Amino acid sequence: MKHILYILLLSKLIACNNSKTSEYSGNSKQSDTGKIISPNVEERPVSDVTGCYMKIVGRDTAIIMLEQNGKNYSGKMIYDNYEKDGSSGIIKGKEEEGILKLWYDFNSEGMHSVTEVYFKKDNGKLLRGVGDMDTKTDTAYFISGINYSDKEAFTKVDCKLIEWKLKL
Repeated sequence: MKHILYILLLSKLIACNNSKTSEYSGNSKQSDTGKIISPNVEERPVSDVTGCYMKIVGRDTAIIMLEQNGKNYSGKMIYDNYEKDGSSGIIKGKEEEGILKLWYDFNSEGMHSVTEVYFKKDNGKLLRGVGDMDTKTDTAYFISGINYSDKEAFTKVDCKLIEWKLKL
């Protein structure tokens, strides 16, 4: 049953990402400077990563919901693993030199943990950093060698398609 849901969700995401339709309503106005203003277009900086991201590997799914406020970030992160315990919690952090440096505060297997997670922005995707980590009490943090690759890419998706997963 999970396979069917993943296939349906993935096909819906692909269809949504390939859609060339516009939400322009025709109710645009012209400003005093001559610039056309459309009421249906949300104005966010080009580098804004606010939204939802998903990564599917086999039967495992990882989801991130991010809210950007300047160089500060907050949101939720969920790992839904097949036949293994998953995790869910909040993420908070900031952007430094194009890298999102976040802390994932989560519960898994009845235990509370905190893990440092890094993401690099890459054409609408977030590439998760992988590297050497150390642990002190319940907190894991990077110590060296952070690499970013497409193997760890989270693709932006419509939050409405996965909102049922985002409820903690």
